[in-house]
Amino acid sequence: MRYIVPLLLLCCLMLSSGCASLYGVYDDQRLSGTISDDKEISLGIKSDLMDANLSQGWGIKVYCYYGHVFLVGEAPEKMRSQAIRIARRHKGVRSVTSHWFTPAKSDTGDFVLATKLRTELIGTSGLSSTRIDTEVNAGRVVLLGVVKDEAERKLAIRAARQVEGVKQVISYLMLPQKQADMPVPKGQVVPGAGQGTQPAATPAAAPSTEPAATPAAAPSTEPAAQPAAQNVPTMPPANSSHKLTPPTAPPPPPVGDEAAGAV
Repeated sequence: MRYIVPLLLLCCLMLSSGCASLYGVYDDQRLSGTISDDKEISLGIKSDLMDANLSQGWGIKVYCYYGHVFLVGEAPEKMRSQAIRIARRHKGVRSVTSHWFTPAKSDTGDFVLATKLRTELIGTSGLSSTRIDTEVNAGRVVLLGVVKDEAERKLAIRAARQVEGVKQVISYLMLPQKQADMPVPKGQVVPGAGQGTQPAATPAAAPSTEPAATPAAAPSTEPAAQPAAQNVPTMPPANSSHKLTPPTAPPPPPVGDEAAGAV
């Protein structure tokens, strides 16, 4: 009996994930070309993180919407900056936002809470759960994705807060816009249900948003500055018969009658 409940929860989560993958493209607010580009970026970053051994033993999830990349999970301090650098160097990346969880404990396991959260999102009227990606860590919930309007964004946050065991909800939900006009999203943090206005005891690390890497400036092709010319007299060779003539001294000023005549 002790294994039946977790097994049922696993089946529910797999079914909900499968439905999301089948229905997600149809219900996604982004254009098909944008979805394809975002998936290519996220897959490339995941591959590079694995090649750099940054995904072994550490849960770093990669999401991308309109070229904005999100790194969510746990990683040692020394690995975080390296993961951000790897993400920034990919073509098409407009910004990189990192959300690192600090170590914490929760009475509800992440898997159980993630299942309860997905069930709540699916059952919320007026909300399309396939537009929303979620990450759960020790009672802290991160919402990501592209929703149709501000009302749906607020509805998703409210639904997540109502789930028992949720201590904090961090929202990176975005609205559909033209890619050229898409601003860098900022995280919105709200407490979970029953938490009042106090933040969680161990809040997630503050998100960091960095612009994508820009190519280095092209090296200058200007020639080096030439030293100013100096007026140096030319010395005759040592075996030359030429003799240096000393400069002629100027005549002395007139004195006496000569000076008066000059006036």
